[in-house]
Amino acid sequence: MGSVVIADRTIHYHAAGRHPGGAGRRVLYVHGTGCAGSVWLPHMAAISDAHTAVAIDLPGHGQSPGRGFRGAADYANFTVELAKALGWSRFVLVGHSLGGAIALLTALYHPELLDGLVLVDTGARLRVHPALLRSAREAAEAGRSPAADRSWSFASTTPQSVVDAVQALSATDPSVTYGDWIADDTFDVLSRLRDIRVPALAICGADDRLTPVKYHRVFAEQIPGCRLEIVDGAGHWMFWEQAETFTRSVRAFLDTLPPSAA
Repeated sequence: MGSVVIADRTIHYHAAGRHPGGAGRRVLYVHGTGCAGSVWLPHMAAISDAHTAVAIDLPGHGQSPGRGFRGAADYANFTVELAKALGWSRFVLVGHSLGGAIALLTALYHPELLDGLVLVDTGARLRVHPALLRSAREAAEAGRSPAADRSWSFASTTPQSVVDAVQALSATDPSVTYGDWIADDTFDVLSRLRDIRVPALAICGADDRLTPVKYHRVFAEQIPGCRLEIVDGAGHWMFWEQAETFTRSVRAFLDTLPPSAA
């Protein structure tokens, strides 16, 4: 783990893989609502033989102290600034859920930084079910974690051990998590997808209730050249529920990208 100071805030990150001389890709991972960069560590270890991977702890998450934000654009700024602090002029950006919203904003406003885009269980317009927002608000007011309902986030066939592992990595201040849900609910770049000119992969669990398959079909239809993969036996945490499939897909995507412009 490392850290940098951005806008007077300490931002921590997790790193795997060291490839001097330009070997492999530089890949930056962004987590979703109410969790931290550590959710990416098993996958990062699986690609670290060939690529350099870094996962950010967004402000207020994981080891990054302070408060979070209620807008994806604020988080996107810290993500871009982390890449610059690392000396990365070009990289591939991978975002899950709210992290996918952050990735889309980066592709729209900073395309010169990106060699590729991986959109994982996310959407161009994220609307949160009122029951989830209400539960998150009540949890924030009470200072406790919201009640877990695995049916929203996981396929029915997903082992409870996977559910428990993910939930253990999602211990975020409930007020920060509530702010994340608001950032999700107010995010909308649906009308701008055709402006994205970055090679993209959209990948989702077939049983994802939070950001369903139809959201990802929109990516394939509107982002020029975007690839779509739908993974059976997975919900909103596809990269945990079907980890080997996810890693194979990301490796294949990275291998077929054109040479970096950096």
